[in-house]
Amino acid sequence: METDRPSLRDLRAGLSLLWQLVRRYRGVAALSIVGAIIWMATVVAIPTIVGMVVDVAANGDERSELVPLFFWLLAAGGVQAVGISVRQYFGFKLSYRAEADVRNRIFTHVQRLAFSFHDVTSTGELMARASSDLSQLRMILAMLPITIANIAMFLVVTLALVIIDPVLGSVAALMIPAMFFTSTRFANRVVGYSFDIQQRLSELSHVVEESVTGIEVVKSYGQEPQQQNKLELKAMSIYRSAMGLAKERAIHRPLFEIIPALGTVAVLAVGGIRVVDGSITIGEFVAFTQYIAVLVLPLMITGWFFANLPRAAASATRIDDLLSTAPEIAEPDKPVRLRAGRGEIRFEDVSFAYPDGTAVLDGVNLVVPGGTSVGVVGATGAGKTTIGHLIPRFYDTTTGRVTIDGVDVRDVSLDELRSEVSVVFQETFLFSASIADNIRLGDGMATDEQVRAAARLAKAHDFICETPDGYDTVVGERGTTLSGGQRQRVSLARGVVRDPRVLILDDATSSVDAIVESEIQAALQQVMAGRTTVIIAHRTSTLALVDNVAFVEDGKVVAFGPHNELLKTTPRYVEVLDAGRLEVGT
Repeated sequence: METDRPSLRDLRAGLSLLWQLVRRYRGVAALSIVGAIIWMATVVAIPTIVGMVVDVAANGDERSELVPLFFWLLAAGGVQAVGISVRQYFGFKLSYRAEADVRNRIFTHVQRLAFSFHDVTSTGELMARASSDLSQLRMILAMLPITIANIAMFLVVTLALVIIDPVLGSVAALMIPAMFFTSTRFANRVVGYSFDIQQRLSELSHVVEESVTGIEVVKSYGQEPQQQNKLELKAMSIYRSAMGLAKERAIHRPLFEIIPALGTVAVLAVGGIRVVDGSITIGEFVAFTQYIAVLVLPLMITGWFFANLPRAAASATRIDDLLSTAPEIAEPDKPVRLRAGRGEIRFEDVSFAYPDGTAVLDGVNLVVPGGTSVGVVGATGAGKTTIGHLIPRFYDTTTGRVTIDGVDVRDVSLDELRSEVSVVFQETFLFSASIADNIRLGDGMATDEQVRAAARLAKAHDFICETPDGYDTVVGERGTTLSGGQRQRVSLARGVVRDPRVLILDDATSSVDAIVESEIQAALQQVMAGRTTVIIAHRTSTLALVDNVAFVEDGKVVAFGPHNELLKTTPRYVEVLDAGRLEVGT
């Protein structure tokens, strides 16, 4: 095994998460444990009753003495069945409630994490946390109550054996340290393999997710063999770790059966001698051997639990790592309300660098008067989109501040800020839902009339009415049943339905043809009227819509003014437009 793999002690966070879940649902856990203990009590009682039956029969006592013993055997069997039912029902309830709880926590937490987290974390990695990792937690929690009862039963039975006969009890008790040593050694040896398997499974999920999401690219470039090869490499890494785990199981699993078997043989040998010597009765000896038989299965189940605990702890540790990731964009401790205003935006000495150290903006100063529009233009990588993303706090500035109507956006609650700032992204994303529901994502309280009004502004109403079910038409995953231009217009409608104070368009007309673009621009003129609008522009035709243009270069706003004025006064501005193959018109 590799030396950098974690030990069982390294998985304390995962074990702590498991304990927290048990404490949170301690009522359900307690009922399951009670059921398991009821089952355990009957399992312990039955051999004693059987031994009494044997002694009565062997001594030739009255048959009438057997009747109550048979009654007690039947009663013990019935109580045992009830205990099993209670233990299983509440054990599964504990595991499924904990699973649902953690899954909801993962989903809620992932949505709170900033863009910077999602920039470097794959979807497959997150899906693995909520699937394979979570299934390991569910399985170990389902087995926890029966394991606790088994351990208790093991101690009670061992005590009963000592009471019946101290010599035989001492022989049977030798199994305890042997089983403990074997379980501990096995757990420490498999923990690294367990962690590797869970990590490799997440990497495999990432390959599958990318291949399915990008299936059009894979097929169009004939990359199926390459993707298959990547998948096979990941699968082989899982295979190697799984075989390492299987090897350890093959070595240690027989010990979980051999140790009880050897204990049974030792008890039979010593017990036979004790019966011949008259130290114990035949009934006591039969009860003793039954107790040993009773211990075998619990010992095996307990061994299985501790054999799988490292993998569950590894999974819980990975989940805990995710849940412990602090959101970089945090809610203010004492949020303030945005002041009444028209949406004036100010960038004051704003600098920004991504977490990997890549500097994008350097001392940006920019004022967009409320109710006006500005186009942001620059070469690729100049920071245009970053400027748009700083306004709704998708990222926070490294230095400086961004204000809306004089209030620092970092002082406003995220819900209020993002209800007042609407963003239409360059890359449209539609959910597999109805067109109306996709538009209503912009404002969950929007009425049908407001949805239709927004669609008309975005010039989407006509084509929506032509779909089979109109606004109730369900689009495919990522909106694949719509054309690029149609998806863009639905996205525009989603952006304007909330009637935001500030509207940010990140090249929002890039996927439409010239005719549709002109229609959308005509609609945007109505939408933009009296509303602060920031357009990340890539087409010169878009610049005709804005009052002013901010030309960004080397992380700074190097020129600001009307488009026609910059064409005359800023040669570099013209060069950038030409380099982008944009029509330099008036």
